[in-house]
Amino acid sequence: MRMEKSGKISIVAVVAAVILLGAFSTFFFLLSETWHVPRNKIAIIEVTGEITEAHERGANPEAIRKLLSRAEEDGEIKAVVLRINSGGGTAGASWDMYRAVKRVEKPVVASIGDIGASGAYLVAVAADEIIATPISTVGSIGAAVVFPFDIPANASEEAEKLSSLPSGEFKDLFADYRLSERERGYLEERLENVLEVFLNCVTEKRDISEENITRLAKGGWFTGEEGLRMGLVDKIGNLDDAIEEAAQLANVSLEDTKVVTLRIEDSKVIES
Repeated sequence: MRMEKSGKISIVAVVAAVILLGAFSTFFFLLSETWHVPRNKIAIIEVTGEITEAHERGANPEAIRKLLSRAEEDGEIKAVVLRINSGGGTAGASWDMYRAVKRVEKPVVASIGDIGASGAYLVAVAADEIIATPISTVGSIGAAVVFPFDIPANASEEAEKLSSLPSGEFKDLFADYRLSERERGYLEERLENVLEVFLNCVTEKRDISEENITRLAKGGWFTGEEGLRMGLVDKIGNLDDAIEEAAQLANVSLEDTKVVTLRIEDSKVIES
């Protein structure tokens, strides 16, 4: 009798232990799901508006360098998505931003929204991949001089105003209201040099045919769909597609990755 009672008690104890273990397992599973923290991050950095040294946030070289440095230093950030909505800006600032993006050792994907043209496209070229919507504006490769006054259509017209005495023929290009043929030629040479640098940056990263390079040299803009056919864009897609592409390049799962935005506020980099 005692043997039977002891056996029954042992069986009941084992069953109770199994039930208790199952309850604890369920509890810890639910707890882990509730408190699960992604191990990886993908950082979005916005390039919006005119690119210039004077811009306060994400469209100037200093801000971009700060944001990219933060992305590089944070071990949890595995890739960067540049969200571009800009028609470009000054040549110097665009070049500096291009160089800053090119130095990043983590995967970088450029996501072009409404527009990524001129200097903004130069910045995008530094990324590992470029993704644009089919109706985005891309391209506009080249440079232009914006005159501080109205230039007469006839280059032989006399200047209406003379305000300086230059040390050289081209020193006072914008000092008075005239532009001779020689001065026009001088400016065209400078613009050709800028265009050559721009095209070299593009062809270094992009597989573009000679025919399309000739088209690009004219400075026109194209839709994202046209850009895909010409080699200016890698894929058609939106921001979500760019984030997925960044995750693939970084070999991380989006299920274990948090998407954050880095921006400058009060001269500090913040994450949201």
